[in-house]
Amino acid sequence: MVRTKHPIFFSSVLGVVLSNYIAQIPYYLYLYYFPHRAAPAFAGSLLLMATLLWFLVGYIWLARGSRAGYWLLLSFLITEVGFYLHNMVIQVTHGFAPFFHLQSHDPLLFVVFAIGYLNFLAGAYFIYFLLRHRSAQFARVG
Repeated sequence: MVRTKHPIFFSSVLGVVLSNYIAQIPYYLYLYYFPHRAAPAFAGSLLLMATLLWFLVGYIWLARGSRAGYWLLLSFLITEVGFYLHNMVIQVTHGFAPFFHLQSHDPLLFVVFAIGYLNFLAGAYFIYFLLRHRSAQFARVG
């Protein structure tokens, strides 16, 4: 088992990011599969799996003290936060309030969007944390 100097950080990153990936399953089923029996798009599924792999490799390598893991995880988080920021800018420029998806009265959609927004905000903090503690040792302790 990997023990780090920053166990709360590592637990938080893992929990927030994985919850966002897991939330995509009921979101897809609810909006696309159940009402339309639409099969998942192969390219979209492949991209989702590739980004999950990108995150997991960076996370695991960083937890083991790898410098490459640091850069992989940081690049993943920057890309993810950039994606959410881009979407936020687009929705605001089209007249929608920031975080307008949280106005959904559908409980499932509300939870999925809340997880996505948490991912956006926490991801920005995770970037800050990684940059702030760049010189800290993330290698295993003991």
